[in-house]
Amino acid sequence: MNSVIGAARRFSGWMNGLSGIVLFLMMMLTVVDVALRIFWRPITGTYELVAMAGAVVVAFAIPQTSWDNAHIFVDFLLENRSQTVKRVFGLFARLLGAVLFVILGYYLFTKSNHLFRSGDVSLTLGIPYYPVAYGLAFCAFMEAFVLVLQIAALFKNGENNE
Repeated sequence: MNSVIGAARRFSGWMNGLSGIVLFLMMMLTVVDVALRIFWRPITGTYELVAMAGAVVVAFAIPQTSWDNAHIFVDFLLENRSQTVKRVFGLFARLLGAVLFVILGYYLFTKSNHLFRSGDVSLTLGIPYYPVAYGLAFCAFMEAFVLVLQIAALFKNGENNE
């Protein structure tokens, strides 16, 4: 079990690193585009590239965010509750999250298949949408897997990880 969790953590870290690289490239593209606008030579398709990159940045960072508990957690309802209530709430939240991310991944995967079959591409650069959609589906499934592993760790170790 620990080896699976370790592998998932490493892979999530790799995905987060890829997200950071894409964020840096997105930022550099925007800076260069703005700088070139001074000379009336903007980069064609910047809007499309930044939109696709933004989706990749957010989606690929989600699993690592879950491992680090860096997401927003509103705990004013739980702050005066017992550890058991907090643990049950954490279990329920992760279970619900895993189910929702599996459903999201499934629908993103079917949308990706549709985009692949239809051959939809971006208007300016003609970049196909389906690779990004498949990447988003993969990230949703990976997040569901991370949440399931956190549930398993909760049962095995009793850690709430909140």
